[in-house]
Amino acid sequence: MFHNYYFLKRLADALNERLIGKDLLECFSQNKDELILGFANGSEAIYIRANLEPQIGLLQFLDDFKRAKKNSVDLFNELIGIPVESVNVFQFERSFWIDFENGMSLIFKMHGSRSNILLAQNNQIKQLFRSILVADKEVVPSELYQQLDLSFDRFNELEGNPNKFIPALGKEVKKHLNDNGYFELNPSEKWNVFQSLLNDLNSNPICIEEERKPQITLLKSSCESSYTDPIAATNELYIRFTRQHYLSDAKSSVIKPIEDQIKKTENYISNTENKLLSILDRRGYDEIANIIMANLHLIKKGQEKVTLTDFYSNQEIEIKLNPQLSPQKNAENLYRKAKNQNLEIANLEANIESRKSRLHELKNKLQELQESDDIRSLRKESSKHSVKKEEHLPYHPYTLFGYQVMVGKNARYNDELTLKVANKNDLWLHAKDVAGSHVVIRDQAGKKIPREVLEAAAQLAAWYSKRKTDSLCPVIYTPKKYIRKRKGDPPGAVVVEKEDVIMVVPRNFEN
Repeated sequence: MFHNYYFLKRLADALNERLIGKDLLECFSQNKDELILGFANGSEAIYIRANLEPQIGLLQFLDDFKRAKKNSVDLFNELIGIPVESVNVFQFERSFWIDFENGMSLIFKMHGSRSNILLAQNNQIKQLFRSILVADKEVVPSELYQQLDLSFDRFNELEGNPNKFIPALGKEVKKHLNDNGYFELNPSEKWNVFQSLLNDLNSNPICIEEERKPQITLLKSSCESSYTDPIAATNELYIRFTRQHYLSDAKSSVIKPIEDQIKKTENYISNTENKLLSILDRRGYDEIANIIMANLHLIKKGQEKVTLTDFYSNQEIEIKLNPQLSPQKNAENLYRKAKNQNLEIANLEANIESRKSRLHELKNKLQELQESDDIRSLRKESSKHSVKKEEHLPYHPYTLFGYQVMVGKNARYNDELTLKVANKNDLWLHAKDVAGSHVVIRDQAGKKIPREVLEAAAQLAAWYSKRKTDSLCPVIYTPKKYIRKRKGDPPGAVVVEKEDVIMVVPRNFEN
């Protein structure tokens, strides 16, 4: 009920006592939608912080305020040095105003997300603090002051409708009446309840409730956190509300990216497990090759298919063949596919385990952040892990058997990958004697790169080269420290001082 006429009436009365006779010495903004006003008279000072962010719209009253040395702007200069004449609330309106002795006024329009501060003179608006609220330029100050007929006859005429009788009551009061059976009463009973309600709104202590968000209420005769001073209540509400708001904001900025990563990782694990199951359920290439090799005498070159006895199931099986190849060559191709399939299975299993480990880390991190109430550390975490525009990568990223493998995107990016991204102990690969991408296997300290990782990365190097369609491709590999670039060499061209060679079938993997 901070944005409520009955509370603002109490606040305006309290401010009137504190501000009369004080000069406005400072008026500036150093944060978006926040205005600071400093009043003083002799040794006594009071500062008003008007935080009018749409999600906040609250005031705070301070004895002192240190202005930032830079990035601030002076506002409402016409009022600087002018004494306050009075502070008043607009009757039955969620606004109050500060009158100055030069005939100008500052109107505090406390309308929730559309709160604003307006400079007025001669019943006209001269300047807005939140200029984005252009409709406020049309406000006529005298029309904000409402004269209402609060007689019993008028009440009866409106059938006891509280919002029509006093529009400034607000949603909380209407809910309170509804919860207490007000709308089932007869007119006389409604009038008595309504008069009692008005008395409560004018005399009850100011309570701060902690529900979904901290809020002020005037509807309780007693509560755990109660105040008689509206300025003190306003300050307490500001502290509680902004702390919760900024804590929630800080949490969401770090939690949302991690939740997105968790979802992405879970999807990857699910999809990869399904892919692995489909491969495992499929007939193995090596079994088909074994059946062919056991029946070479029954197969003639040029056949497109053959029906043989499957000695694994004791049933007949139809096998498709490449008619351009001999039966033995067909079997060799299947054995090669079987080897690649086994590599793929091992790679998928390694990637699943790696992502499960990562998922465990992410869930632990999420729980830690959800339980944190340290705004400073959350903001630091947000700065460190904030979601940025997708960073430029000079390479295609792969994970093979738990190892990070990077494939250069083009000649210029090959240089960037090899000369800037790769470390000296990383393993560097390239298809031999042809144009192609640089490939780098990221070294894991204290570990020797497994043979299957080397073979898989070499297959990628062959795939991303002019030998992509060859049945076998030689690929050179060496620690990155043996790679150098001569001055004047074209993009992608390097000198390899020491190398080994591996023969592989060109192949791409899921990245």
